Formats: sequence, structure tokens, C-alpha cells
Amino acid sequence: MSVPLFVLRNERNRRYPQRKLLESLSEFEIRKHTGLPWWGAREILGWLEPHVEPKQFTNHAVTAESKVLTTLGFFRSGRFQWLMGSDCGLSQPTASRIIEQVKVLILSQPSLVTESPKIVSFPDAAEQKRISTAFHAKSRFPNIIGIIDGSHVNIISPSQDERSFVNRKQNHSINVQIVCDDQFRFIDAVASNPGGAHDSFVFRNSHIHHRFLTGEFGNGKLIGDSGYSRSPFMEVPYARGIITPFQNDYNKRLTSVRCAIECTIGRWKRPGENFAILQQKFVA
Repeated sequence: MSVPLFVLRNERNRRYPQRKLLESLSEFEIRKHTGLPWWGAREILGWLEPHVEPKQFTNHAVTAESKVLTTLGFFRSGRFQWLMGSDCGLSQPTASRIIEQVKVLILSQPSLVTESPKIVSFPDAAEQKRISTAFHAKSRFPNIIGIIDGSHVNIISPSQDERSFVNRKQNHSINVQIVCDDQFRFIDAVASNPGGAHDSFVFRNSHIHHRFLTGEFGNGKLIGDSGYSRSPFMEVPYARGIITPFQNDYNKRLTSVRCAIECTIGRWKRPGENFAILQQKFVA
């Protein structure tokens, strides 16, 4: 089994001098260990480093980079803490304290990441108008400011409330709600619901739903699939069966524009050739 460079350098040496571990790792090593591209790992480190950096640097102090990389590696692989600690040159109790410290920090202060200007945020009025114009040109649907869908991210079976995380494919997952724009960008995301939650339930209990209910987006609407309920701010396809020519045309136009969310999720979960194919479907 291959081991990241920062593991080899620390495995038998419990001294943690100040150094830039990420700069010594290749893109492949960072992605294999953390599941993230180098820029993703660097951004997460930038958000958390001021809060997990040791107050005093001693011979045995664990740097912020080691803490964040250890935690990301644990989240990525789900391996036993003693194995992660062994890989990183740490004892199991130390690895456990590090993972718990970073996890509690993220859960107790979500603003550390959600308030970053580079993180997913819903567009302002001017950008909403541009998105609406682009979708109208594609599908003739007016006032569309986003496409919504859910996507399951598989996880290891949790120790608590395990059944609620089982999805329709009998896998353990998190049901991630995604809203995208015409350029295949995330403009809203919710990743706090178990895989057993239905898409419509996730939407009704999301902050973006509350913002639509309060009229914050005016006449703005979302486009969803049949998993959502039709409302003044949600366009969904008509049920299959005997439908009028108008409804059939409506469904075709809606399906064509929903390729945007398929393309966005494909880009997120299956980068490469599949994304190019989906993108061609949307542009066509």
C-alpha cells in the first residue's frame, strides 16, 4: 500500500517542525489521501489553520497541516484511528483528539467555511436576471433562476441512527441537495440530510425553501423533477399518462433544461469524459 510523503517523513519521527507539507505532496498524493484536489485541501487548510495551530511550537507539537490532513484522511477512508495515527506518526489517542478537535470546530463554527467568498452562494439580483435570461433562451421558461436536484454521496454505515441513512438502493448515504445555474455552477447546496430523506422533504426543510416562501426572489422559480411538488416557485413535469400536447411539449422543454443539473452533478462526481457528453446535451 502506498503511503503519502508526509506520512513517511513523520512515521518514526515525533518531531513536527514548522513546514509546508502540502507543498511537498503531489496532486496524486493529496487526492488519494484526502479525496480532494490540491486547491481544495489548501482552501480547507486556510479556513481551519488559524483555529487548530498549536499555541506553542515544541518538539512534539502537531502542526495545523498535520491535523487537517489527518482528519481529512480519516474522513476520506473511514479507517480505524490507530491505523491513521500509525500512518501519520501519531498515537491513537493523539489521532483521536485531533480528529475530534477539527470535527467539533467545523460543527460548532460552520461560518468558518460558509462565509468564505469562494464558497457556494446564491446569486444577487443582477446575476439572477442573467441566469433567467439564459434559461429562457434555452427552454422558453420565464423567471427560472436555478435547477434543483438531489444526489446521494455514499458513506460508511454510521453508528447512530443507521437506518435513516439507508437510501432506496440500500446503500448508506447523505442526500445532498444541489441548485445550479446555467453555467453548471453550484449556487446552493445542503448536505445535512441522511440518505433515507426524500428530495421533497430535504427541500421543504432547507433555508432556500424558506427564502422562496418569504418572497425574497420575487417571481424567481426553480426547475425540479417529479420528486418535488409543483408550487408558485417550482416547475416540475406533468405526471406520465394521458397528457395534452401542451403538457407534452412542457415536459420536453423542462427535460432539456434539466440537463444543466445532470451536467453539474456529473462534473462534480464523475469528472472527465462523462461531463463533456452531458455538456453537449445541454448546449445542443
